[in-house]
Amino acid sequence: MDLKTQLKALWNRATWTRTANFTLPGVLFEIQPEFAMVASLANRSNGGGQGQFGRLALKPLAPGALSPSPAGPAILDGPVVRKTLEELALAAGNGQVRVGLLVPDGVTRVGVFSFETLPASGREASTLIGWRMRENLPFPPEESRISYQTTRAGAAAKDAVIDMIALAIRSSVAVEFEELFEGINRSSVMVLPATMPLLALVPRQEGAGQLLVHVYANAATLAVVEGQRLRFWRTRDFTGFAPGEIFAQVAAEAARVVASTEDRLSLHLDRLWLCARPPATDSWTDELAQTLGRDVELLMPSPEAGDLLSGEESSLFRRYGAPLAGLVANEATPGST
Repeated sequence: MDLKTQLKALWNRATWTRTANFTLPGVLFEIQPEFAMVASLANRSNGGGQGQFGRLALKPLAPGALSPSPAGPAILDGPVVRKTLEELALAAGNGQVRVGLLVPDGVTRVGVFSFETLPASGREASTLIGWRMRENLPFPPEESRISYQTTRAGAAAKDAVIDMIALAIRSSVAVEFEELFEGINRSSVMVLPATMPLLALVPRQEGAGQLLVHVYANAATLAVVEGQRLRFWRTRDFTGFAPGEIFAQVAAEAARVVASTEDRLSLHLDRLWLCARPPATDSWTDELAQTLGRDVELLMPSPEAGDLLSGEESSLFRRYGAPLAGLVANEATPGST
C-alpha cells in the first residue's frame, strides 16, 4: 500500500515529492461496516478531463462482517464479505484489472507532521517517520506499512519547514483486504482510507482554514485544511450510540476541533464542509451549524463523474459516491515516496 492514490486535485496545491506517476484503476471498490460498493470507469480523463463512471452498484453488508479496528482482524466474516464482493464484481464487469479499494478510516492511521530536515536515506527517513507515528498506532511500527508524502510549507526555499502526511495500516490488516480479491479475477489492490479522496473536492482557498466533517457507518473523520496544507486529521468511532445520538456526538467533536484549531494552530476556520453518507437531514445540518456558530456547506460528488449513470445508479452515486468522485477528479496524480 502507498499514497499514489493521493489526488492531483489536492496535491497540486503544493509541490509533492514523488517516485512514480499514478494510474487510476479501472474498477474502484469501497467496503464499510454497513455496505460495499463498486464503480467502473467508462471514460478515462485525457490530461485535463474528468473521468466518468459507467457502472455503479451497492449492496448492504451483513452486520458484524467487518470491523474498522486498526489492530485487526478487520474481516470477521470472510465468506460473507467475499460473496458480496463477488456479486459486485459481476455488476462491474469481470476481467483481470487493477483494483482500487477504499476502506473505513478507522482501519488506517493518518499522521500530520512537520520536520526541519529529513534524512537523505530512504531507509533512515522511514525509520524516523515510524518513530513519529508510534503514538498514533495501537501496534508496533514495524508491523505496519507506512507511506508518506512531503512538501515544503510556505515556500520553495530549501530551508522551509517540511510538511508530511503519513498513512499507516497494519500489514496483517492490509493482507486481509488484499486476500478478499483473490479468486474473483482482480489484482493489484491499492488501499486508501475513504475520507482521503474527499479532500480533492474541497475548493482550494489560499490563506484560510477549512474543516471537513465526513460522517459514515457510525464513524466520523474530521480534517482541517489550510490553503495548500493538511493540518489536522482525526477519526472517531461512535459504534454503540443510537442513530439519533451519533450526530450530536459528531457536532460536539467538531466543536472541539474548531476550538483546538483556533487555539493551538492559531487558525480560523472560514468554511465548514459536511459529507454524510447517507446524506444528512436538514436538522443535522442545522444542528451542526448551530453548535459551531457558523454556516455549514454540503460537500457533494462532482456531477460530471456520474453523467453516464442513470436511474438507481445515479441516485446511489449522489448519496454515497463522493469519495469515488474525489478519486476520479483528476487521474494524473503523483506517486509516493
